[in-house]
Amino acid sequence: MFSFDRQITRTLHEEHLVTISILERLEGVFQKHGPKKAPPGDSAEITELLGDIINLVACDVTNHFSFEEEKLFPLLGAMGDSPISSILTGEHRVILPLGNLLSELAKMARSEGFNDASWGQFRKGGTELIERMISHIQKEEMALLPMLEDILEEDTDAQLMMTYSEMR
Repeated sequence: MFSFDRQITRTLHEEHLVTISILERLEGVFQKHGPKKAPPGDSAEITELLGDIINLVACDVTNHFSFEEEKLFPLLGAMGDSPISSILTGEHRVILPLGNLLSELAKMARSEGFNDASWGQFRKGGTELIERMISHIQKEEMALLPMLEDILEEDTDAQLMMTYSEMR
């Protein structure tokens, strides 16, 4: 496990930890309720998790990806380190629509509950999101964040942190 000294890398790392925590809870709910029968609509655990998924996609995933693509990847490209940026951007193009779909299904489930069909769709999309997002976070933790730690100067780090704070 890396120790991050820069503000922006620590912040992105902390967001990764929150995302992983929500995805682990989602996976636990999938294991608990199985693939075919929808969980009860009055479950506080499910209602809270659905809200967390909606918030995760709207705030953390969307803003996190935008910030990386608009601010971090161009910085890496200027320094000649663009392969990781291309890989991560490609993954963003797959993960974000999947996250948006899951968020929409979560919104519907919060107002109407799940039926067996909507639960199956939610579970299928959620399982794919978990797999893709965990893999994506691992790449960022092992490649992107350490790279940023090496290249960022203190003033650039502070500017990036300010910009990211304004985006969130």
